[in-house]
Amino acid sequence: MYDALAAALDRGQGLTRQLYEALRTAILSGRLGPGERLPASRDLARRLDVGRNTVLAVFERLAAEGFIEARGAAGTRVARLDPALLQRVQQAPGGRLSGRGRVLAAIERGSPSNGAFVPGLPALDLFPGEVWARLLGRRLRQGKAALLGFEHTSGWPPLKEAIARQIAASRGIVVEPERILVTTGAQGALAFLAQLLCDPGDPVWLEDPGYLGARGAFVGAGLALVPVPVDGEGLDVAAGLAREAAPRLIYVTPSHQYPTGVVLSLARRLALLQAAEQADAWVVEDDYDSEFQFAGPPLAPLHNLAPKGRVIHVGTFGKALAPALRLGYAVMPPALAGPAAVAMRHGGQAPPLVMQAALADFMAEGHFASHLRRLQDVYGERRAALVEACDRHLADYGTLLPAEAGIQLALRLHRGDDRRAAQAAAGAGIIAPALSRAALENRAIAGLQLGFAAVPADRVEPAVIRLAEALKAG
Repeated sequence: MYDALAAALDRGQGLTRQLYEALRTAILSGRLGPGERLPASRDLARRLDVGRNTVLAVFERLAAEGFIEARGAAGTRVARLDPALLQRVQQAPGGRLSGRGRVLAAIERGSPSNGAFVPGLPALDLFPGEVWARLLGRRLRQGKAALLGFEHTSGWPPLKEAIARQIAASRGIVVEPERILVTTGAQGALAFLAQLLCDPGDPVWLEDPGYLGARGAFVGAGLALVPVPVDGEGLDVAAGLAREAAPRLIYVTPSHQYPTGVVLSLARRLALLQAAEQADAWVVEDDYDSEFQFAGPPLAPLHNLAPKGRVIHVGTFGKALAPALRLGYAVMPPALAGPAAVAMRHGGQAPPLVMQAALADFMAEGHFASHLRRLQDVYGERRAALVEACDRHLADYGTLLPAEAGIQLALRLHRGDDRRAAQAAAGAGIIAPALSRAALENRAIAGLQLGFAAVPADRVEPAVIRLAEALKAG
């Protein structure tokens, strides 16, 4: 055994770790049996052509973990462990999931992280890296205790104040900073709210088709999903009431429905709020990319129609900056703000305070506002290039659904299976997910999602041409 071990050692790597792993594995597998004597450290070092200190370090660690025993004159021996127990431990299967875990693992994964036309992906090429690095570095150098401890679990106060100013100016939402929770992106907010407001088994209305991340958050909390179909006016409230008249939670993307892009009509908004009031349900409004409006005035959020505090407004900085920053927020109704802030201490959904502080500085110094203005211009150019290219090259295959906001469009296919179309596109190097992958039951809309924010304008048409060729061939 030891000759084979000597030959297997990689002299360019850490010999101590390699030797430890090899001896530990030999003991667990039974190749070194209980009570078997090991060579003396000096002899083993010579046989393996390693330093004696390396062998002594390995013996010391194995002894501390109970694998071997030093018996003085009797030498160093393998501990007398039950061989049958060792075998069972080594052969015991792993990977058993809970029922919720199996459902979560079965939800289709998101799109690849780059390329045309990944939906929801912002212009990472325009991320203000130098400014961000300077602000983050400054905060790290300051090393203030308040940013390094357990305080401010519901959010860094200056950032909450900056968010309050931002949503008041951009969305007309006027709230006290104390009502804002800073979360690990919108996804963290959804997961936290599901646990805070619902018990396992509680029904939740979910748009169908709808956002896969919301589905995952609610499945993870053990909620009963109630798919509610979406049509040209958004969530069909009457259909939702027919399926479940007493939801505990209602999830909706009213300003720019995901993934179709339709807007929830005023009549539907009022009906939804009435249904929530009658059921004593909470409404979670995911305002995921409404910073970007390309035609007409920005729509008022659902939050502003609910004076009794029935709506929780969720937002993210992932679409304006970068998803990997994991920075989002939830605007809590007055009755929930206090309990939610306390619960956040234990919910594990708060991003690092130093990142929050850097974002607060980024906003306070005016960088965020100027970045948004730049993105609005760039995204408008990229969106226009996509619309023109689709009209020119994809008219035989589909029609873009109207959407005046956001960073992706939906192409409704005239015919065929949208999953097969998405596969054909992927074969051509184009990421255009099928709308049906976001559906639980509603298969009425077959199409492809086309995100344009991350694709430079001069690369849009060549990508659309490749997509058209793939659809023709498929």
